[in-house]
Amino acid sequence: MAIRELAAAVRATAPEPLPDPDALLTAEEVGELLQLSPRTLKDQAAAGVLPHHRFGRHDRFTRADVAEIVRLSAAPVKPPRRRVSVAEVAQDFRAA
Repeated sequence: MAIRELAAAVRATAPEPLPDPDALLTAEEVGELLQLSPRTLKDQAAAGVLPHHRFGRHDRFTRADVAEIVRLSAAPVKPPRRRVSVAEVAQDFRAA
């Protein structure tokens, strides 16, 4: 019994193993990290908006992919296009 207690104490003080930098993450794991819906991640990856790796029917994300997703999410969004009426366009042609 003492050996088990000693082993448990050693495991408790041992540092957590470092995560594998080459590990492939699922959409669910990335969604949990970034607080995003896994469905949204899968849809955006399928549309070619987000970097990912496809293995058959499975989408996987590297740590570099996740970093790029974060960078893309911080990029400024284009302002909405201004709607121009036909009358304004016609007036521009008349003025020319």
